[in-house]
Amino acid sequence: MLFLISKLMAVLVDPVGLTLAFFAAGAAAAFFSRKVKVSATLFILGFATIVFFSSPIVSHFLLRGLEGQYVPARAYPPADAVVLLGGFTIGPTPPRLYVETNHAADRAFNAVRVYRQSGTPKMVLTGGVIELITDSADPEARSMFLLLNEHFGIDSADVIFETESRNTRENAAYTKTALEEAGLGTNIILVTSAFHMPRSVAVFKKAGFTVTPAPAGYFRNKNLSKKPMTWLPSSGALFESSIALREYVGLVSYKIMGWI
Repeated sequence: MLFLISKLMAVLVDPVGLTLAFFAAGAAAAFFSRKVKVSATLFILGFATIVFFSSPIVSHFLLRGLEGQYVPARAYPPADAVVLLGGFTIGPTPPRLYVETNHAADRAFNAVRVYRQSGTPKMVLTGGVIELITDSADPEARSMFLLLNEHFGIDSADVIFETESRNTRENAAYTKTALEEAGLGTNIILVTSAFHMPRSVAVFKKAGFTVTPAPAGYFRNKNLSKKPMTWLPSSGALFESSIALREYVGLVSYKIMGWI
């Protein structure tokens, strides 16, 4: 139930969700109570919401509040395992013949880079099946391995599979069990998207891990671009704002539930 609630909350605070909520409330005010001024105000608020969060300036500061908390290193010391969080693959569902990736694909590149550079003995691939939002019947950890094996030559002997988790909290809990069963400790290098790293580090530390963050996939540069043409509202900026808002909601809800 908590898993479902967290997913629904994320939808409600999405800029598109907020805009639709204002529009729906405005339509209701006009249709049922004939309050024209109230209805107009709600429609204006809806329009302002979508314009505001479509601003690259807004998305920049929203994302930098997350991405700026941890910085990548050129070299990492050995650990018990490199833990790669899922959320970047699309299984080979028709018409796809092979595993594909989404905007978070840099997680895979960085995990392989860190794994090889650090000399860490094992890589943990963590990700199960989220039936509410995916058509694939295979756990994401399996899709992650197929991708890493095909493109980077990662062998199954190098990998520990965690195939039950559906969110970041479960990533940590099930990864800890998997490492214990493999006779490994809890000193890990954690690889995930830069915007997701603050919540991930907090969750894994709460679960008893010693965490070295290895963020990847930055949406935003450290400094805001000085080129005015990049400040124009865009669907890309709206997408980035949406990702940032969902992550802030995740941080708040995890804090409330005592998971971080």
